[in-house]
Amino acid sequence: MQVYNLPVVFFDLDDSLINKDASSLWIKWRFKRERWAMVEAMQALASLYRAYKKGKVTHARLSNYYRIRTRGMTLAEYQQRVDDFFQERGNFHIYPQAASLLFAYKRQGTELVMITGSDDVIARAYANALGIPHVISNRLAQTDGEISGLQQPMCYGDGKVELAQQFLKERGLSFGDAAFYTDSHSDIPLLEQVAQPVVLNPNNKLRTVASQRHWPCLDWRE
Repeated sequence: MQVYNLPVVFFDLDDSLINKDASSLWIKWRFKRERWAMVEAMQALASLYRAYKKGKVTHARLSNYYRIRTRGMTLAEYQQRVDDFFQERGNFHIYPQAASLLFAYKRQGTELVMITGSDDVIARAYANALGIPHVISNRLAQTDGEISGLQQPMCYGDGKVELAQQFLKERGLSFGDAAFYTDSHSDIPLLEQVAQPVVLNPNNKLRTVASQRHWPCLDWRE
């Protein structure tokens, strides 16, 4: 695995640093605990996953999913459930190769950033386990103490570009100072911006694009 000499490296989470989608792992974990998981799964399958495959996830659609997912929970209550989920299921899906790659970047002083469409509570659980100090993710919104959806901008597609640019600008850097590892075609807008795009465990659509553009490709599934 080549390590690039750049100040900042962004990493996607789902199917990149971990071998599954974190939301899918969460739903399967909830099935063993709560009947409400069926409602959440139906909502996810009916709209969210189909939209994701088409690259058409909207803030309204994702925010509505999170209202169903957290159903009246406070942030503290959701944090506790995520902690339980991570200990019982989530932490078993981290790619062992991820630890080696992250260690190599840390050794050369690169600033590591997780940038993901997962919510900030889930993302932080994985970031802490992997030793990634910075997290850019979808941020949960609260109304009257309860989770009510997601804040804007959404960390997806062009929204990821906006949030990554903001992170870099705050440090006096630009996209020319960054690399990005991801598995998803929805991240092509950010891959096109950074100095070093790296395709990681790609879906077929992204693998084709990577081949056409001569982007490096790693596949830890093999």
